[in-house]
Amino acid sequence: MKIGIIDVTITMSYGGIQTAVWELAKQLHDAGHEVHLYGGNGDIRHNLAGRQIQVHTYPYTPRDNVIDLGGRFRRIVERYTFARHAKKEVISQHFDWVILTKPFDFFWPSMMPKSSSTRFCYMSGGTSFFKGDRRLGKKISAWVACSHFNAWQIQHHFKQFPSVIYNGVDIEKFRPMTTPLREQLGINESTFLLSFAGRLVGWKGLSVAIDAIEKLKGEDVKLLIIGAGDDLERLKSKATAKGLAEQVIFHPPVEHNTLPEFYAASDAGIFPSTGDEAFGITIAEAMACAKPVIASHIGGIPEVVGNEGSAGLLVAPGNADEIVMAINHLRTLSDRGKSMGEKARLRIKSRYTWQHSAQRLLQALAS
Repeated sequence: MKIGIIDVTITMSYGGIQTAVWELAKQLHDAGHEVHLYGGNGDIRHNLAGRQIQVHTYPYTPRDNVIDLGGRFRRIVERYTFARHAKKEVISQHFDWVILTKPFDFFWPSMMPKSSSTRFCYMSGGTSFFKGDRRLGKKISAWVACSHFNAWQIQHHFKQFPSVIYNGVDIEKFRPMTTPLREQLGINESTFLLSFAGRLVGWKGLSVAIDAIEKLKGEDVKLLIIGAGDDLERLKSKATAKGLAEQVIFHPPVEHNTLPEFYAASDAGIFPSTGDEAFGITIAEAMACAKPVIASHIGGIPEVVGNEGSAGLLVAPGNADEIVMAINHLRTLSDRGKSMGEKARLRIKSRYTWQHSAQRLLQALAS
Protein backbone atom coordinates (compact mmCIF):
# COMPACT_ATOMS: atom_id res chain seq x y z
CA MET A 1 0.00 0.00 0.00
CA LYS A 2 0.92 3.64 -0.32
CA ILE A 3 0.52 5.35 3.05
CA GLY A 4 0.84 8.99 4.09
CA ILE A 5 1.04 10.16 7.71
CA ILE A 6 0.19 13.78 8.46
CA ASP A 7 1.13 15.63 11.64
CA VAL A 8 2.60 19.13 11.55
CA THR A 9 4.50 18.50 14.80
CA ILE A 10 6.60 15.48 13.80
CA THR A 11 9.38 17.62 12.35
CA MET A 12 9.01 20.34 14.99
CA SER A 13 9.07 18.65 18.41
CA TYR A 14 9.67 15.47 20.40
CA GLY A 15 6.95 13.56 22.22
CA GLY A 16 4.91 10.38 22.35
CA ILE A 17 2.82 10.90 19.23
CA GLN A 18 5.85 12.11 17.27
CA THR A 19 7.83 9.04 18.29
CA ALA A 20 4.91 6.81 17.32
CA VAL A 21 4.72 8.32 13.82
CA TRP A 22 8.43 7.92 13.06
CA GLU A 23 8.66 4.40 14.49
CA LEU A 24 5.51 3.16 12.77
CA ALA A 25 6.71 4.66 9.50
CA LYS A 26 9.87 2.56 9.74
CA GLN A 27 7.95 -0.62 10.48
CA LEU A 28 5.43 -0.02 7.69
CA HIS A 29 8.33 0.55 5.28
CA ASP A 30 9.98 -2.68 6.41
CA ALA A 31 6.70 -4.51 5.80
CA GLY A 32 6.93 -3.49 2.13
CA HIS A 33 4.75 -0.38 2.02
CA GLU A 34 5.57 3.02 0.54
CA VAL A 35 5.46 5.62 3.31
CA HIS A 36 5.44 9.42 3.18
CA LEU A 37 5.57 11.73 6.22
CA TYR A 38 4.17 15.28 6.26
CA GLY A 39 5.27 17.82 8.86
CA GLY A 40 5.92 21.50 9.35
CA ASN A 41 9.09 23.29 8.29
CA GLY A 42 11.49 22.11 10.98
CA ASP A 43 14.81 20.35 11.49
CA ILE A 44 13.78 17.32 13.55
CA ARG A 45 14.41 14.01 11.83
CA HIS A 46 14.59 10.56 13.39
CA ASN A 47 17.22 8.11 12.23
CA LEU A 48 15.66 6.20 9.33
CA ALA A 49 18.76 4.02 8.86
CA GLY A 50 18.73 4.43 5.10
CA ARG A 51 15.05 3.63 4.65
CA GLN A 52 13.41 5.24 1.63
CA ILE A 53 10.76 7.12 3.57
CA GLN A 54 9.98 10.49 2.02
CA VAL A 55 9.66 13.39 4.44
CA HIS A 56 7.74 16.42 3.14
CA THR A 57 7.75 19.71 5.06
CA TYR A 58 5.64 22.82 4.53
CA PRO A 59 5.21 26.24 6.15
CA TYR A 60 2.39 26.93 8.59
CA THR A 61 1.27 29.53 11.10
CA PRO A 62 2.46 28.51 14.60
CA ARG A 63 -0.35 28.34 17.15
CA ASP A 64 1.27 31.06 19.27
CA ASN A 65 0.79 33.45 16.34
CA VAL A 66 -2.93 32.72 16.08
CA ILE A 67 -5.49 34.94 17.82
CA ASP A 68 -6.22 33.44 21.23
CA LEU A 69 -9.74 32.07 21.01
CA GLY A 70 -8.70 28.99 22.95
CA GLY A 71 -5.97 26.37 22.61
CA ARG A 72 -7.98 24.06 20.39
CA PHE A 73 -8.90 26.86 18.00
CA ARG A 74 -5.25 27.82 17.74
CA ARG A 75 -4.21 24.25 16.95
CA ILE A 76 -6.89 23.84 14.29
CA VAL A 77 -5.74 27.04 12.58
CA GLU A 78 -2.11 25.93 12.85
CA ARG A 79 -2.90 22.65 11.11
CA TYR A 80 -5.21 24.19 8.53
CA THR A 81 -2.57 26.70 7.43
CA PHE A 82 -0.18 23.78 7.04
CA ALA A 83 -2.75 21.79 5.06
CA ARG A 84 -3.26 24.64 2.58
CA HIS A 85 0.41 24.32 1.61
CA ALA A 86 0.55 20.50 1.71
CA LYS A 87 -2.79 19.80 0.01
CA LYS A 88 -1.59 19.74 -3.60
CA GLU A 89 1.24 17.31 -2.84
CA VAL A 90 -0.95 14.98 -0.78
CA ILE A 91 -3.61 14.83 -3.51
CA SER A 92 -1.01 14.15 -6.21
CA GLN A 93 0.34 11.09 -4.38
CA HIS A 94 -2.96 9.14 -4.67
CA PHE A 95 -2.46 7.42 -1.33
CA ASP A 96 -4.37 4.30 -0.40
CA TRP A 97 -4.46 5.53 3.20
CA VAL A 98 -3.65 8.75 4.98
CA ILE A 99 -3.20 8.52 8.75
CA LEU A 100 -4.18 11.46 10.96
CA THR A 101 -3.11 11.70 14.60
CA LYS A 102 -5.44 14.42 15.92
CA PRO A 103 -9.10 15.35 15.38
CA PHE A 104 -7.73 18.82 14.57
CA ASP A 105 -6.88 17.37 11.15
CA PHE A 106 -10.33 15.89 10.46
CA PHE A 107 -10.93 18.51 7.75
CA TRP A 108 -8.52 16.65 5.44
CA PRO A 109 -11.07 14.26 3.85
CA SER A 110 -13.15 17.27 2.80
CA MET A 111 -10.13 18.83 1.10
CA MET A 112 -9.72 15.87 -1.24
CA PRO A 113 -11.33 15.88 -4.73
CA LYS A 114 -14.50 13.83 -5.11
CA SER A 115 -12.64 11.50 -7.48
CA SER A 116 -10.06 10.62 -4.80
CA SER A 117 -10.00 7.03 -3.57
CA THR A 118 -7.77 7.88 -0.59
CA ARG A 119 -9.17 6.73 2.73
CA PHE A 120 -8.38 8.26 6.11
CA CYS A 121 -7.47 6.57 9.37
CA TYR A 122 -7.50 8.28 12.76
CA MET A 123 -4.68 6.99 14.98
CA SER A 124 -5.63 8.21 18.45
CA GLY A 125 -3.25 8.89 21.28
CA GLY A 126 -5.51 11.01 23.45
CA THR A 127 -8.69 13.07 23.61
CA SER A 128 -8.16 16.32 21.73
CA PHE A 129 -11.88 16.72 21.12
CA PHE A 130 -13.58 19.92 20.02
CA LYS A 131 -17.02 21.16 19.01
CA GLY A 132 -17.88 19.85 15.56
CA ASP A 133 -15.38 17.01 15.46
CA ARG A 134 -18.12 14.35 15.46
CA ARG A 135 -19.50 15.69 12.19
CA LEU A 136 -16.03 15.83 10.62
CA GLY A 137 -15.30 12.35 11.93
CA LYS A 138 -18.00 10.83 9.73
CA LYS A 139 -15.51 10.83 6.83
CA ILE A 140 -12.91 8.80 8.75
CA SER A 141 -12.83 5.22 7.43
CA ALA A 142 -10.72 3.49 10.09
CA TRP A 143 -10.21 4.15 13.79
CA VAL A 144 -7.31 2.88 15.94
CA ALA A 145 -6.38 3.65 19.54
CA CYS A 146 -3.22 3.24 21.63
CA SER A 147 -4.92 1.37 24.50
CA HIS A 148 -8.26 -0.12 25.48
CA PHE A 149 -8.78 2.86 27.79
CA ASN A 150 -8.23 5.22 24.87
CA ALA A 151 -10.55 3.10 22.70
CA TRP A 152 -13.30 3.56 25.30
CA GLN A 153 -12.70 7.34 25.24
CA ILE A 154 -13.04 7.40 21.44
CA GLN A 155 -16.13 5.20 21.47
CA HIS A 156 -17.79 7.34 24.13
CA HIS A 157 -17.21 10.53 22.12
CA PHE A 158 -17.42 9.48 18.46
CA LYS A 159 -19.59 6.33 18.81
CA GLN A 160 -16.88 4.49 16.87
CA PHE A 161 -15.05 1.64 18.63
CA PRO A 162 -11.43 1.61 17.40
CA SER A 163 -9.08 -1.30 16.95
CA VAL A 164 -6.43 -1.25 19.68
CA ILE A 165 -2.89 -1.26 18.28
CA TYR A 166 -0.99 -0.05 21.39
CA ASN A 167 2.10 2.12 21.20
CA GLY A 168 5.46 0.44 21.15
CA VAL A 169 9.10 0.63 22.13
CA ASP A 170 12.31 0.18 20.17
CA ILE A 171 13.66 -2.64 22.31
CA GLU A 172 17.02 -2.55 20.58
CA LYS A 173 17.50 1.07 21.66
CA PHE A 174 15.80 0.78 25.05
CA ARG A 175 17.59 -2.16 26.63
CA PRO A 176 19.67 -3.02 29.68
CA MET A 177 23.18 -1.58 29.50
CA THR A 178 26.10 -0.48 31.60
CA THR A 179 26.92 3.22 31.77
CA PRO A 180 29.21 5.52 33.78
CA LEU A 181 26.41 8.11 33.91
CA ARG A 182 25.53 7.46 37.54
CA GLU A 183 29.07 8.25 38.61
CA GLN A 184 29.11 11.30 36.34
CA LEU A 185 25.96 12.55 38.06
CA GLY A 186 27.68 12.12 41.43
CA ILE A 187 25.22 9.53 42.74
CA ASN A 188 26.49 6.81 45.06
CA GLU A 189 25.84 3.15 44.30
CA SER A 190 24.03 2.83 47.62
CA THR A 191 21.53 5.57 46.70
CA PHE A 192 18.15 4.42 45.46
CA LEU A 193 17.65 6.54 42.34
CA LEU A 194 14.21 7.13 40.82
CA SER A 195 14.02 8.74 37.38
CA PHE A 196 11.32 10.52 35.43
CA ALA A 197 11.69 11.72 31.83
CA GLY A 198 9.06 13.75 30.02
CA ARG A 199 7.27 17.07 29.74
CA LEU A 200 7.07 18.95 33.02
CA VAL A 201 3.39 19.86 33.15
CA GLY A 202 1.08 19.70 36.13
CA TRP A 203 -0.80 16.52 35.27
CA LYS A 204 2.43 14.51 35.09
CA GLY A 205 2.31 14.53 38.90
CA LEU A 206 5.91 15.48 39.71
CA SER A 207 4.70 17.72 42.53
CA VAL A 208 3.30 14.61 44.23
CA ALA A 209 6.61 12.80 43.69
CA ILE A 210 8.41 15.66 45.46
CA ASP A 211 5.92 15.34 48.34
CA ALA A 212 6.88 11.67 48.56
CA ILE A 213 10.59 12.49 48.63
CA GLU A 214 9.93 14.95 51.44
CA LYS A 215 8.55 12.06 53.47
CA LEU A 216 11.87 10.29 52.81
CA LYS A 217 13.91 13.37 53.66
CA GLY A 218 17.41 12.51 54.79
CA GLU A 219 17.20 8.92 53.54
CA ASP A 220 19.44 7.56 50.77
CA VAL A 221 16.84 8.16 48.05
CA LYS A 222 17.03 10.62 45.16
CA LEU A 223 14.64 11.72 42.41
CA LEU A 224 16.05 12.61 38.98
CA ILE A 225 13.69 14.73 36.88
CA ILE A 226 14.70 14.94 33.21
CA GLY A 227 12.81 17.40 31.05
CA ALA A 228 11.45 20.90 30.63
CA GLY A 229 8.04 22.50 30.57
CA ASP A 230 5.68 25.02 32.09
CA ASP A 231 5.93 23.42 35.55
CA LEU A 232 9.75 23.39 35.80
CA GLU A 233 10.27 26.56 37.84
CA ARG A 234 7.41 25.74 40.20
CA LEU A 235 8.84 22.28 40.83
CA LYS A 236 12.33 23.70 41.45
CA SER A 237 10.92 26.24 43.89
CA LYS A 238 8.96 23.57 45.73
CA ALA A 239 11.98 21.28 46.08
CA THR A 240 14.10 24.15 47.37
CA ALA A 241 11.44 25.33 49.82
CA LYS A 242 11.17 21.83 51.25
CA GLY A 243 14.95 21.57 51.67
CA LEU A 244 15.26 18.82 49.06
CA ALA A 245 17.93 20.38 46.83
CA GLU A 246 20.22 17.38 47.46
CA GLN A 247 17.52 14.76 46.93
CA VAL A 248 15.69 16.15 43.89
CA ILE A 249 17.90 16.61 40.84
CA PHE A 250 16.71 18.54 37.79
CA HIS A 251 18.34 17.70 34.46
CA PRO A 252 17.68 19.40 31.10
CA PRO A 253 15.91 17.40 28.36
CA VAL A 254 18.11 14.86 26.59
CA GLU A 255 17.95 13.38 23.12
CA HIS A 256 15.75 10.34 22.77
CA ASN A 257 18.77 8.18 21.93
CA THR A 258 20.38 9.14 25.25
CA LEU A 259 17.42 8.25 27.47
CA PRO A 260 18.34 4.55 27.84
CA GLU A 261 21.57 5.57 29.60
CA PHE A 262 19.62 7.55 32.17
CA TYR A 263 17.29 4.64 32.85
CA ALA A 264 20.30 2.31 33.05
CA ALA A 265 21.79 4.57 35.73
CA SER A 266 18.55 4.40 37.76
CA ASP A 267 17.07 1.85 40.11
CA ALA A 268 13.47 2.49 39.06
CA GLY A 269 11.31 4.73 36.92
CA ILE A 270 8.61 6.89 38.48
CA PHE A 271 5.57 8.19 36.59
CA PRO A 272 3.02 9.66 39.04
CA SER A 273 0.50 11.03 36.53
CA THR A 274 -2.66 12.62 37.84
CA GLY A 275 -4.23 12.95 34.37
CA ASP A 276 -5.58 10.33 32.01
CA GLU A 277 -2.51 9.04 30.19
CA ALA A 278 -3.77 7.18 27.13
CA PHE A 279 -0.76 4.82 27.15
CA GLY A 280 2.57 6.11 28.51
CA ILE A 281 5.42 5.48 26.06
CA THR A 282 8.04 6.74 28.51
CA ILE A 283 6.84 4.18 31.05
CA ALA A 284 7.20 1.38 28.52
CA GLU A 285 10.66 2.66 27.55
CA ALA A 286 11.86 2.53 31.16
CA MET A 287 10.46 -1.00 31.48
CA ALA A 288 12.24 -2.04 28.27
CA CYS A 289 15.48 -0.98 29.96
CA ALA A 290 14.72 -3.65 32.60
CA LYS A 291 13.71 -1.19 35.28
CA PRO A 292 10.73 -1.61 37.61
CA VAL A 293 8.38 1.35 37.54
CA ILE A 294 6.16 3.12 40.03
CA ALA A 295 3.21 4.55 38.13
CA SER A 296 -0.29 5.86 38.73
CA HIS A 297 -3.30 3.60 38.42
CA ILE A 298 -5.01 5.86 35.90
CA GLY A 299 -5.92 5.89 32.21
CA GLY A 300 -4.09 3.37 30.06
CA ILE A 301 -1.11 3.03 32.41
CA PRO A 302 -2.28 -0.25 34.03
CA GLU A 303 -2.38 -1.82 30.56
CA VAL A 304 1.32 -1.00 30.16
CA VAL A 305 2.53 -1.94 33.65
CA GLY A 306 0.08 -4.72 34.42
CA ASN A 307 -1.75 -4.89 37.74
CA GLU A 308 -0.06 -8.04 39.03
CA GLY A 309 2.82 -6.22 40.73
CA SER A 310 5.37 -8.32 38.85
CA ALA A 311 6.70 -5.68 36.42
CA GLY A 312 5.97 -2.52 38.41
CA LEU A 313 3.87 -1.03 41.17
CA LEU A 314 0.67 0.95 40.64
CA VAL A 315 -0.28 3.69 43.07
CA ALA A 316 -3.35 5.88 43.51
CA PRO A 317 -3.02 9.16 41.58
CA GLY A 318 -1.98 12.06 43.79
CA ASN A 319 -1.18 9.84 46.79
CA ALA A 320 2.33 10.58 48.09
CA ASP A 321 2.00 7.99 50.89
CA GLU A 322 1.43 5.18 48.38
CA ILE A 323 4.47 6.33 46.40
CA VAL A 324 6.55 6.17 49.59
CA MET A 325 5.29 2.65 50.28
CA ALA A 326 6.19 1.58 46.73
CA ILE A 327 9.67 3.10 46.98
CA ASN A 328 10.31 1.41 50.31
CA HIS A 329 9.05 -1.89 48.96
CA LEU A 330 11.57 -1.81 46.11
CA ARG A 331 14.36 -0.66 48.43
CA THR A 332 13.82 -3.54 50.82
CA LEU A 333 13.82 -6.25 48.15
CA SER A 334 17.04 -8.25 48.23
CA ASP A 335 17.82 -7.28 44.61
CA ARG A 336 16.28 -3.76 44.87
CA GLY A 337 13.77 -4.68 42.17
CA LYS A 338 16.16 -6.14 39.60
CA SER A 339 14.09 -9.27 38.95
CA MET A 340 10.97 -7.12 38.68
CA GLY A 341 12.80 -5.05 36.08
CA GLU A 342 13.68 -8.16 34.09
CA LYS A 343 10.00 -9.11 34.04
CA ALA A 344 9.17 -5.57 32.97
CA ARG A 345 11.41 -5.88 29.92
CA LEU A 346 9.90 -9.28 29.07
CA ARG A 347 6.40 -7.77 29.24
CA ILE A 348 7.33 -5.01 26.78
CA LYS A 349 9.28 -7.33 24.50
CA SER A 350 6.39 -9.78 24.21
CA ARG A 351 3.56 -7.24 23.77
CA TYR A 352 4.58 -3.68 23.05
CA THR A 353 7.15 -3.36 20.27
CA TRP A 354 6.68 -1.14 17.23
CA GLN A 355 6.58 -4.31 15.12
CA HIS A 356 3.50 -5.37 17.10
CA SER A 357 1.95 -1.92 16.62
CA ALA A 358 2.51 -1.90 12.86
CA GLN A 359 1.07 -5.40 12.45
CA ARG A 360 -2.05 -4.41 14.37
CA LEU A 361 -2.38 -1.18 12.36
CA LEU A 362 -2.19 -3.04 9.05
CA GLN A 363 -4.82 -5.51 10.27
CA ALA A 364 -7.11 -2.59 11.12
CA LEU A 365 -6.63 -1.02 7.70
CA ALA A 366 -7.34 -4.34 5.98
CA SER A 367 -10.57 -5.02 7.87
